Amino acid sequence: MVEVGAGFSEKAHAKLNLYLDVVGKRSDGYHDIVGLFQTIDLHDELLFIQTEDVGQIVVESNIPIEGQNLVERAFRKFTEFYPVDFGLKVILKKRIPIGSGLGGGSSDAAATLRFLAQKFNVSHSDLLSIAAQVGSDVPFFIFGGTAIVEGKGDKITPLPPIAGYTVDLFCPGVSVSTAKAYGMLKETDLNRGPRPIERLYEAYVRHEHEVIVRMSYNVFQTLVCEVYPEIRTALAQAWSTDPVVAQLTGTGCCVFALHERGGRYSFC
Repeated sequence: MVEVGAGFSEKAHAKLNLYLDVVGKRSDGYHDIVGLFQTIDLHDELLFIQTEDVGQIVVESNIPIEGQNLVERAFRKFTEFYPVDFGLKVILKKRIPIGSGLGGGSSDAAATLRFLAQKFNVSHSDLLSIAAQVGSDVPFFIFGGTAIVEGKGDKITPLPPIAGYTVDLFCPGVSVSTAKAYGMLKETDLNRGPRPIERLYEAYVRHEHEVIVRMSYNVFQTLVCEVYPEIRTALAQAWSTDPVVAQLTGTGCCVFALHERGGRYSFC
């Protein structure tokens, strides 16, 4: 493999689901969701180095990644739309735990697409279209920050950033399959979260703690705690830190404890 030129680095931030409800199942097998997503300053780092092996990609990671990862998938999908005349070596430094519900794989894919979009001057709308074909969370990570996310994850409404909060993470290390978590859902679990979600966003902006507690919601929290006692323990540990609120993120396994100050990670 012959490398060409200097590398280009990107950060891939983790996300929290401050709110996550599943409102219905689609005919294509996906589910429609509504969520309030927020990136935090925990991040992976990716170094992209062009090579002469046109159309080929090699990912080197500091931890084992089995099968075709989302970085490779993003590259392959991008090449279906644009004539990429180089290969890519990606050095991936993982900090976001795998299978944690923090969106690390999707964020890595979005970082890859941002790099490629810059090289080929891709419009924002076209980039989002490609991102939606890579994975459900990938379009959000093109934006990052604070956003309401709907549909199968492809309808993004960016919002002015939420500021003034920190979080601690409690990650018990069990791997929760997203497919398994969605498979646990029953019809009676759907569309149960408090509304409107904009009120929760407003409460964060105004630092209305009681409203944050009342409106915070993750449809998967009760379900996965029943199956994984380690997550139930992590949730109890998070609440023991006297947070504004503690909640599962994504389908698990990580739980976040939200604080006004003093937590390890900040919103970004």
